[in-house]
Amino acid sequence: MAIVTRCPACDTVFRVTPQQLQARSGTVRCGRCLTVFDGFKTLSTAPSPEASETVPPGDGTPAAPTQEEAKSAGNTTGIAAAESAPPPAFELEPVSATELAAAAAAVSEPAAKSGAAEDARDFGPAPEQLTLEDHLYLEQSREARARRERLWGAGAALLMLTLAAQGIYLYRGEIVARYPGARPYFGRMCETLGCAVFLPQRPRAIAIEASDLQANDPARPGAIHLTTTIRNQATYDVGFPALDLVLTNTRDHTLARRIILPRDYLEPGRDAARGMPANAEMTINLDLDTGDLNPAGFRLDLLAAPVP
Repeated sequence: MAIVTRCPACDTVFRVTPQQLQARSGTVRCGRCLTVFDGFKTLSTAPSPEASETVPPGDGTPAAPTQEEAKSAGNTTGIAAAESAPPPAFELEPVSATELAAAAAAVSEPAAKSGAAEDARDFGPAPEQLTLEDHLYLEQSREARARRERLWGAGAALLMLTLAAQGIYLYRGEIVARYPGARPYFGRMCETLGCAVFLPQRPRAIAIEASDLQANDPARPGAIHLTTTIRNQATYDVGFPALDLVLTNTRDHTLARRIILPRDYLEPGRDAARGMPANAEMTINLDLDTGDLNPAGFRLDLLAAPVP
């Protein structure tokens, strides 16, 4: 940027340097109308041109005009003012309008380019103008997407309900065992679906409290009587277990084995589907015919009974 000052008499713009202004405390003379004025009062800045400025001859400080130069200018008043001015003043050469326009163009072109680049970086290209058909297409696309989302949501909900229904059906016995109050509802459900509610088999939750095997009649050594007491140690109802009876000889070798199902040892009229209540105890009595095996001992264990 160049430092310029303006003549208050003829409004001519002059290019000055700090050295020129400081040499005479800012007192300068207009090179056009020879008016002496304070250059600091009208000081401003202007874009400097690309071309180098012309440096005045000598030490860079222009000489004050002589009386002959003042006479050639035809302004005797200016000469008198110059002679009467206490300090000599610098005579300034005006800056042409062409130089100012060229300097402004040189400065404004890079600024415009940088401004355009900054706008492109910050804001990007202008959005494409959409027609009425494009807006209608976008609306239809949004409606189709919303419809697909609703269908997917309904399908997912249906799958979750189906999975829950399958879990309830498969684990209906567990649910009834944990929540006995739900038995009537599952009973009606099974009447509709043609199924049955069976309590879960938990043979390890049932303990054998006592067991005994005795001959009923000495004359018939093959006829024996089995007595055993079992207890449900669970806090919920469980299904009746199966009895695993093993007959052994005097060396504890297996002579025979038989799996006794609940229908074989339950009393007549007792519903096997009701199972053993929590912490309940029951005694089982069975008459068996061992033929000519003549067992000397036995082993008894509990197994999960097969569901009909």
